[in-house]
Amino acid sequence: MSRLFLALFLIVFGLNLVLGLAIPVWVSGVLALIAGVLLIMEQFRLRVDPK
Repeated sequence: MSRLFLALFLIVFGLNLVLGLAIPVWVSGVLALIAGVLLIMEQFRLRVDPK
């Protein structure tokens, strides 16, 4: 799951740089934050199980 958010962040960030899209900075920031938190959770083997 974290790899998916990381890939989305990199695609959005790259397209924004290359094509000069008008994507707000907060969108890429939120994607980066979610990817970072999920990567840290996977590193320490933390899980959030839905009940």
